[in-house]
Amino acid sequence: MKKASLIKAADDTLHLAGLSLQGEAGNDLYVERQIDQPNAKHYEIFSETGSFKPEGYVVMNNIAVIEEGRETFEERFRNRAGLVESEPGFQAIRILRPLDDDTYVVMTVWDNEQSFKSWQTSKSYENAHKKQGTGAALATSIFPRPSYVTIFNSKG
Repeated sequence: MKKASLIKAADDTLHLAGLSLQGEAGNDLYVERQIDQPNAKHYEIFSETGSFKPEGYVVMNNIAVIEEGRETFEERFRNRAGLVESEPGFQAIRILRPLDDDTYVVMTVWDNEQSFKSWQTSKSYENAHKKQGTGAALATSIFPRPSYVTIFNSKG
């Protein structure tokens, strides 16, 4: 399985090729290989579709999952409808399985913020999230704390 790393950008990471991410909380670097840096978070790319363009709008949904809930969580993504891929402005999606902690990252990359916001109000978004809050939703007991979103602008 392919590896990925998310690194807090610093002077010693400038030579690495990857997606340069600029966000409110600082700058990060996403690379699709394992990087041995003390401040790197490591992942396996559990699922991937699409490719990165030179610039984009990156949305990372960070979801903590307890060890006993990983299989159930991953099964949901194995069986996802994949409707986001046909949305205007969509570039790529990566489902990142954590190797260092309990937090998965669902990373979508868009041409721009408006493309992402348009998807959020689309039928495909509604269909992808229709099980939330129902009996068919994943048990909340597999999530030890609330998820959170980080947003970046990227340059490849």
